[in-house]
Amino acid sequence: MEGTVEINHRAGIKPYADRRALAGRSAVRGADTLVFAPTYNEGESIGLMLEQLLALPAQYDVLIIDDGSNDGTQSTIAEHAARDPHVRLLDRGMKLGIGSAHRLAWLHARRLGYTRIVTLDADLSHDPADIPRLLAAIDRGADIAIGSRFVSGGRLDYSGWRLFVSRLANRVARRVLRLPVREYTTSLRAARLDRVAPGLVESIAADGYSFFVTCMVYFARSGLKIAEVPIHFHDRHGGESKLPRFEILRGAVNLMQLAIERGPPSALALLGEAECDCPHCLKPYRVRTDDGGVRCLACSNADGAT
Repeated sequence: MEGTVEINHRAGIKPYADRRALAGRSAVRGADTLVFAPTYNEGESIGLMLEQLLALPAQYDVLIIDDGSNDGTQSTIAEHAARDPHVRLLDRGMKLGIGSAHRLAWLHARRLGYTRIVTLDADLSHDPADIPRLLAAIDRGADIAIGSRFVSGGRLDYSGWRLFVSRLANRVARRVLRLPVREYTTSLRAARLDRVAPGLVESIAADGYSFFVTCMVYFARSGLKIAEVPIHFHDRHGGESKLPRFEILRGAVNLMQLAIERGPPSALALLGEAECDCPHCLKPYRVRTDDGGVRCLACSNADGAT
């Protein structure tokens, strides 16, 4: 079956017939749901996270996008991938941003014809056991399901500065944006791909943590049905936080822009199969940019307007 994959007609995107340039070996879809996590130096947690994902009752494909870890993270992922064909690694070789990694995962999911995508952090602050609960909310009719710390029953283990920033960011977002959502910054999310317009997520300009707020605003303003599932958000399992202080300022600016825009978002159409291959890294992950050009989400190379 290598080189063949079911076409997602609803999304209107034709998956690649020859996917040797995709993540891992020959990235053949082995399940209907893709679970994705980005990594950068998550050597203390990635092995345990993969074990917990693979032990879940249902079978999912797992995509890890790594931005050049140097602490053994990639070796651990590769060992799991060698044992289980449902695990795939895509190494981007350099830090290109957490938002960019999520956009790439969405594009990957569309190209291979997945029906659902789940995203989470790789540091075990998100419990993989919550994934079936999010997917159950999707199965009950939600278009988007998010793991929420701020609805009834949700809680988080943060303290001090991180707790202050997390609570403040979400409170300010709720007050400024006035949308029926309580959790804006979490990455624990599940979505039905056929309900989200192709390009809506993939063309978001933010490469950093502002991506998550922008994404939630786009979902809500597109009229998608969003379910917030209460979760226990844990302290990270080893390692250090990847949130730079300057991202807080960038996030504040992004929030003000979103508040001013107000109108429904527009999605940049995804590139066709013939245009999607990057001439630099040879991977099919190029997307349009709002300045009329194209950019590869795998290597960040940008070309002029097309």
